Amino acid sequence: MTGANDDAFRLRSLLDIAKVVSSTRRFDDLVEATAESARRSLDAASLSISRWDRESGVLRTLVNVGMLCPGETRFPDDETYSLAAWPDLAVLVEDRLSFLATVGDGSAEGGLLAQMGRDSSLSVPIIVESRTWGELWAARVAGQPRYLEEDLDFAEAVAVQIGAAVVQADHLARVERLAFTDPLTGLANRRAVDERLDLALADHRATKGSVSVILADINRLKQVNDTFGHEAGDRLIVSVAAAVSRASGLARDAMAARIGGDEFCVVISGEPLATAVLVAEELCRLVDTQPMSTGISCGVASTEVLSGPVDSAVRLFRLADAAQYRAKRAGSRHPVVAGRSAPEDEVDAGEDDRRVRRGRLSTDVQAALESGLALLDAMPDDGVKERLEQVADHVRDILDAAAWWLSGVAPGAEDLVTLNSSVQRAAEQVPGMSGGFAEVGLTFDLRDYPLTRRAIEGAGSFAVEVGMPGNDAAEEATLVSAGYHSMLAAGASDAESGWLVEVYADHISLPMAAFEPVLRALVAIAVAGVRRSGGEPDDEPAVPHARSERR
Repeated sequence: MTGANDDAFRLRSLLDIAKVVSSTRRFDDLVEATAESARRSLDAASLSISRWDRESGVLRTLVNVGMLCPGETRFPDDETYSLAAWPDLAVLVEDRLSFLATVGDGSAEGGLLAQMGRDSSLSVPIIVESRTWGELWAARVAGQPRYLEEDLDFAEAVAVQIGAAVVQADHLARVERLAFTDPLTGLANRRAVDERLDLALADHRATKGSVSVILADINRLKQVNDTFGHEAGDRLIVSVAAAVSRASGLARDAMAARIGGDEFCVVISGEPLATAVLVAEELCRLVDTQPMSTGISCGVASTEVLSGPVDSAVRLFRLADAAQYRAKRAGSRHPVVAGRSAPEDEVDAGEDDRRVRRGRLSTDVQAALESGLALLDAMPDDGVKERLEQVADHVRDILDAAAWWLSGVAPGAEDLVTLNSSVQRAAEQVPGMSGGFAEVGLTFDLRDYPLTRRAIEGAGSFAVEVGMPGNDAAEEATLVSAGYHSMLAAGASDAESGWLVEVYADHISLPMAAFEPVLRALVAIAVAGVRRSGGEPDDEPAVPHARSERR
């Protein structure tokens, strides 16, 4: 067919597809009938219609018609193509551009044609409401004319008809999906994530299969909005969403979502932690290579790093959020995994000095000690309590510890009194243990805690980790009842009081053991280095007398 006859055939073909659209209601029936009409109109040996699944970052084939390859089915259960594995598809999905392929052209698509016994193909995006909905793929075999550039124009017209069919047949389903879809990016929303996680964790409890959560947020989005306007910020959000979707395709069963203004989430179930890390690494790489990128901070948490089944998504989210915070604080261009040390810090020039300092200190014991001494040097007129609180804050921030407690004992007393505490992350409640452990005014009889007494009286220190051989039984019981994983403690005494600083870690804190000498030295100097006025005695004692109740 050539010339006017060819044009007339194509027009009739488009009219045939329009009739199919108007007469078919069920989505599956419509896709199948439209695919058959499109195959005839494009004179294709075989044709497929696939849908772009933003949540999992893959093209999912809905129907294959015409000549099928061995093992290929008309309605495949799980035939998918990720953008990461098929870079040609990124042009179609992200740039909405059609392309041709032929056997021997050196492309991944050309290699696929050779495996399938096809000779040439065309790939055209199906556009719905200005977004890529899916792909129309048609192929010819040897002996048929190869597809040419002029065939793309007609194929795109066919794709427009298929898009109209999708709008009609998918309307009611899309209305329902809106409750689970972020309108700006087309990804799943927080409601959809919560439902998916509930199902994934139920399966985890039944089968012990892994569940992982990736949290990522855009760095300096507010700066982009303030400098270039919210429209530019929205474009950045959409581009990052595309990267989240694309990276998610590396996992077999992943859901990509936007759960906040600048925050994204990927839920991965039934895959090992290594797969989640691979997805997170690819996400960071994709965002980092985008023009005008401000980067992202990415945290990963998995049931693999937790002991026992996880009963609630809250704990997994909290772990991922804390890991993400560590990535942001370190300026890392790589994901941070909960339960592992942070990667080497990569802070950009011009970042906040405090963040730079903390990031470097987390791997440099000597620098941590020197910076702690500088903090104490800057507060010679403060009291012991205030100086020790500064020391506790300093060590907690370096190690990303969960909490610290400051306690004191009055001269001649046997009761250690809780004076203050700071909780960065609340501990998991331990069954059978009461709460309020760090409540100010609670007391502990030092006769039951000889290790603590020795630390206070001798300016010493100690470390406890749950389950480690050689632990002091009383100290380990205290740690378990608090709900934390490990702790460092250092004590010292002056003429007025005895003092104890305890820093508590959970499973996402950095390793603490190397910092025991740092805490011991800083506590001793904080107590010994207070400038005394030599005048009248204070109206209030440094450590109040203990309340009568004891733990």
